[in-house]
Amino acid sequence: MGRQERPLDPGHGPLARFACDLRDLRRRAGSPPYRELATRTHYSASTLAAATAGHRLPGAAVLAAFVGACDGDPDAWEQRRVHTHILMTGAPSPSPSSPALPPAEVAPSVSPPPPPRPSPASRARGPARRRWATGLGAVMAAVCAVSVAAFATLVPGDSAALESDARTDRPRDAAMSVTSARLPDDAGWLRTDSDIPREYRALIVQAGTLCHVPQVTPALIAAMLAAESGFDAALSDPGKDEYGIARWTPRVLRYYLPPERQSTVPVPPFTPEDSIPAMGRMLCAIAPELEGVPGDPALNVAAAYRTATWIVQRQDAGLRSIQPYLDQVRAHLERYRPAANPS
Repeated sequence: MGRQERPLDPGHGPLARFACDLRDLRRRAGSPPYRELATRTHYSASTLAAATAGHRLPGAAVLAAFVGACDGDPDAWEQRRVHTHILMTGAPSPSPSSPALPPAEVAPSVSPPPPPRPSPASRARGPARRRWATGLGAVMAAVCAVSVAAFATLVPGDSAALESDARTDRPRDAAMSVTSARLPDDAGWLRTDSDIPREYRALIVQAGTLCHVPQVTPALIAAMLAAESGFDAALSDPGKDEYGIARWTPRVLRYYLPPERQSTVPVPPFTPEDSIPAMGRMLCAIAPELEGVPGDPALNVAAAYRTATWIVQRQDAGLRSIQPYLDQVRAHLERYRPAANPS
């Protein structure tokens, strides 16, 4: 008889809740013994048991193998794993007033982004920063000087939402407003003679400067949007369940909208004002998961956006199917990077 699993209380935090739900997935699959799962996944029984122990999050590859062996959706669980990690590293918890959701559809908050990155010129004077900063003190001090009216001139229609969030001191929107206030100087981030639509440049710079991850840049955001949709904000592909300029799948976009909108799956059409910043948030979330993976860091992030982080980490065969997409991103990236950009 196998050793009985240590009881877990899902109320003890996001890690315990994740482990409990992973155990529940195994139960719904008929409670196969870990030794049996080991033969299916080629991971040891102890490694698979540790994934549900609640001591630490499993790696992306182990989780994908475990979930696949239990007839779950590896991509959906990878989204949960990334967001559980974000919750564990200091993001605000969901509001107690938010409606309860089924275990596999818990809507976690997204970690507040750090202050905007230095310009390319100033970054040339110092080493690249490879950590995902989360400090908020400087952001909250700086946001007091940013007016809602200034932001409204950059992203029309968002001033009311920003004003409302300013009254509740929402850290993420505060950081985003500081970034947005600097957007008119976008020539340092994007070539001015490119085919990037003028009406999206401010949103693209905002999305590409949300975190201190060198490979997440406005040029990468623009290159991915060009490859995803050709900058077509009205794109609708029901067969693939993908919509808008960034080809978002509704159940994935949900996790990269502002926290107050994560309680329900959004319904298309999706506006560029939602889609483009959400792309930046997702890239900032998944980029740290890909540190050390062979290949071009920017293309690895783009590949994970199109597939899943575990596929990129394992250099899975699925990457071959998106090679034309990655070739497009690479070509656009070269066209959109400013010539003087050292990154």
